[in-house]
Amino acid sequence: MDYDGWNRTLAEHFFAIREAATPVYLSVDDALLADLLTSRTKVAVALPAAADDFRAAIRSVVFGRDPFGGIASRARQWRRNGAVGTPPFIAVLAATVLAASRMHRSEGSVVGRFSYYGPLRELLGLLEGSGMPDGYDVIVPTLWEHLKWWLTEHERGRRGLPSAIRHPTQVNIGWSLSQAVLVGSDRVQVGLFLSAIGAQPGDFVPEAELLARFQEWVRLNRPSPRIQRALASPEMRPILASILQQELTHYDGLPRNAAGLPCVPLSLTTDTGGFPYGIAARIPSHLHLESLSLNGDVIRVPSGAEWLPLTPPNRELTPGSALELAADTATLMLPARDLYVLQANDLIGKWTSVTTAEIGVPHRVLVKNACAAQAEAVMLACGSDAVRKPRRVQVPPGWTLFSGYTPTRSAAARGVVGPLAPLHQQLARLSGGLRIDGGRQTFLLGYAPDLVLPATPNDHPRAVTINGVPLPPISRAGTETITIRLADLVQSVGEHQIEVGNRKLTFTLVERYRESVALPLLALSPRSDRLATVPSRMQNTASPSARAPWLPPGHLSGSFFGSYGRAPLPSTSVLRLGGSIYALGANRLVAQLFPEAPAWIAPMDLVPHTVDIEPLLNALPFQALWLLQVTSSRNARVWRAPVVQTGTYGAPSGSWQFLSQADWRRLTSGDITTAEVACAQDWTDYTSGK
Repeated sequence: MDYDGWNRTLAEHFFAIREAATPVYLSVDDALLADLLTSRTKVAVALPAAADDFRAAIRSVVFGRDPFGGIASRARQWRRNGAVGTPPFIAVLAATVLAASRMHRSEGSVVGRFSYYGPLRELLGLLEGSGMPDGYDVIVPTLWEHLKWWLTEHERGRRGLPSAIRHPTQVNIGWSLSQAVLVGSDRVQVGLFLSAIGAQPGDFVPEAELLARFQEWVRLNRPSPRIQRALASPEMRPILASILQQELTHYDGLPRNAAGLPCVPLSLTTDTGGFPYGIAARIPSHLHLESLSLNGDVIRVPSGAEWLPLTPPNRELTPGSALELAADTATLMLPARDLYVLQANDLIGKWTSVTTAEIGVPHRVLVKNACAAQAEAVMLACGSDAVRKPRRVQVPPGWTLFSGYTPTRSAAARGVVGPLAPLHQQLARLSGGLRIDGGRQTFLLGYAPDLVLPATPNDHPRAVTINGVPLPPISRAGTETITIRLADLVQSVGEHQIEVGNRKLTFTLVERYRESVALPLLALSPRSDRLATVPSRMQNTASPSARAPWLPPGHLSGSFFGSYGRAPLPSTSVLRLGGSIYALGANRLVAQLFPEAPAWIAPMDLVPHTVDIEPLLNALPFQALWLLQVTSSRNARVWRAPVVQTGTYGAPSGSWQFLSQADWRRLTSGDITTAEVACAQDWTDYTSGK
């Protein structure tokens, strides 16, 4: 392949349109090059041949006394011209990452020091001289900035979010090093780690603490060799810590794969603790799955289901090995384990594996023989009566089954046997309370959650502050879990911040959960049978012409197409707010609208917001003829724009931005559904210029 072919192939592989806006790692190594070239040519390609082909392509654009000048010029021109098409510098950045993946293999490298520029010069063909090539320190970081701009500003996260970060000391090469730490599949492992420690969306945990917890999690699990090498490298550990912090920032409560698809955890199931073993999917409450497609079979997911028993692909499923099943809308994962904590599950009538043991609940424990004695000691330390080994249950060779484990407290336990200690490695967290459906950490006033402080390996008090006011020192033994009732301490509407050491937790209390208003229309979201809180100033809206700044969650209605009226709106004028909204005018004028939700509902970002966009239309310097809503690359709908009277509104809640005629052509040339059959011909006439 030539350079443009490699550039396009790499961009399609890493930056395809994805379901969720999650970080993307441009992690390139020799094995990936071979896979991509094989996929492109439909002929098996060996690693050296693929590397030679890629090297030749890169050397065609990076050469001479100013090796990066040509690609820098192409990047500037591409951005000046509106960033149309594939960024021309993806393959060059991939080459810098490939050099980082090879740097530990270079001959003559000094242990403990980076050997980056040697592999880079060999790859680029810059064999005269040593050290950093001319222009690298200016141009390559600029190319990473171009990539960041393209993903966040131009594509608005639909092709992923940038993940390249600076190294604390290696400023110039840190961007590329950060991409060589994890491959896309490692993102799943990081997501599983965040789930295991009880992380919640919006959490903040210091990098040092995250790294220490991750290292302990790695002892229990079996992550990729790449992760283990990063943990063992003094140079890579700071980068890995920053990556963990970055992943936590974008964590939505679900592990996700390289394509941004959610990873649903699988649990091992058994009738007695022994053979035969099966699997069951634990469906997260905030993942609205309607069906799963496995091996060509479509499996319907019952509404509200928490557990879904599945038939394993191998009917003789054996504990101890990892299992990954690809479905259309998710990936199902059962991590490899040397120990399974089993808990009775009434929903499926079997024992199922759980993350950690729970105080006061009977468990069965399936553990490798090598760790059986250590596991028994931890169970006794956690206050359980003497456990026993069932004799009539058939377990796999090399495994021991214990029954009768009912912990009464936590205890210090690390490594493989850590999950036997209740709340093992868990972060301080919020638990319980009356949480509003769909809201992110939003609770009803008077029903605030509890603060749970898991066991710690030492017995010194942990500092806790609520809205900046410290609580009295909490004295306890290091193995005791403490629950603080926040409903007795926090009794005001608004956002509240809890600090436990360096960890920050926030939640919001609202005064009302459902309130009757006199609006003529209240359309409910299909995902909820309840309304979000309505401010008291919205009551008694008696005038039909009174305008509300929002509508109930899940729909655009009323003011999207005109004033509120007492007559029901037609069904075609109700839609879910999401994706991008564009106003289209005559002469191929187009502006993208960025409406803002009211301040009181904006923190509840899991609630589908709806807003009044007519003030934005009124602020446009042209008359909008059509409104176009794009929710995915294959889903777009168009409506006639309402006629807006000038001077009706004050300052709009939101902003808008002009787009080019090239954007107009791109938006109107796709597969678009007209909201009304009657306007289909008018839309066709509009796009054809009649």
